[in-house]
Amino acid sequence: MDALEKSQTEEREWVRESRFGRWFLTTNIWFHYVLREAVVDFKQLLNNRLSGTTQMLDIGCHQGLAFELLEQHFQPKAIIGVDIDREFVVRAREMAQRCQCQVKCENGTVYNLDFPDASIDVIFSHQLLHHLSDQARALEEFYRVLVPGGIILVGESCRSFIHSLPVRLLFRHPKNVQKSADEYVELVKSFGFTVEDEDIKTSRPWWSRPDYGFTELLGWPQKQQEPTEVLMIARKPV
Repeated sequence: MDALEKSQTEEREWVRESRFGRWFLTTNIWFHYVLREAVVDFKQLLNNRLSGTTQMLDIGCHQGLAFELLEQHFQPKAIIGVDIDREFVVRAREMAQRCQCQVKCENGTVYNLDFPDASIDVIFSHQLLHHLSDQARALEEFYRVLVPGGIILVGESCRSFIHSLPVRLLFRHPKNVQKSADEYVELVKSFGFTVEDEDIKTSRPWWSRPDYGFTELLGWPQKQQEPTEVLMIARKPV
């Protein structure tokens, strides 16, 4: 397969983010209010149930901003970052040098991970599935590479946010694959993972609301609305 054919295949499997979206992933808003808060929430959901992690996979690692957060909160012996975007992988390798643990960054696709069966202890999958045209193939690969008892930390923006007007104007996502929080949970379960009720957190972060949380800040009554974000811990059975 030549470079052009590979690029065309990647575009069918993955919708490349807009120029604005690629810039947004480098901002402090993304790091502090989306990425860092998700990692902290995952640690609280796990409630010290994660220990002795050897191999941790950051799938769709972008420019590697999560590496130091994952090391700080989960103390893995090694982190592997994988991203389909070659430009992000170059930046991720620079970020990897800030970590004390071993960090390796690779260019690759979630649909064909270059790891043996049952070789990964934990997968950090943050804001990835809603960018994929074939979410099922990704979950099949997650199941294959996880050790029995291994877990996925799944964090996703839901359909109610992805289909909002500002997101549709400024970002790019595949059509007809976006899901609600409950649908993401059921999708993950359908591939053999176990997800307990206490391992799920749904929310409407301020950055995902049309008013950016100003009405709540002012103390105005809030209508019950569909969650815009879901975090879950999914475990491969032993």
